[in-house]
Amino acid sequence: MSTENQAVTHALPSVIQVLVPGPVLDKKYESREYKSQQLECLALDDAGQPLQVGIIRVPSHLHGQIKTGFFRPVYGMRVNRERVIEPVLVDLTPYKPVPASGVASKA
Repeated sequence: MSTENQAVTHALPSVIQVLVPGPVLDKKYESREYKSQQLECLALDDAGQPLQVGIIRVPSHLHGQIKTGFFRPVYGMRVNRERVIEPVLVDLTPYKPVPASGVASKA
């Protein structure tokens, strides 16, 4: 399998670790004003293994509310400006990872 297609073959991540929440910014597109926020994240698979590092856009109803930590993403579908149907993040649910087996717990 070639490296260039590797990202395409991964399933959507089941866990997102927010490393750096960015500020909420005022933006403008074609005379339309809106707010935007991005999160620097680590995408993890079901086993908690890193998949990729990247930036995700925060859904508008969550602007300013997401802090560092682990979240389960909730995806929906939308049609973009080029009429392509694509997955989009619609919510982030706080998530507490389970320690790996073999790790002694404090009693």
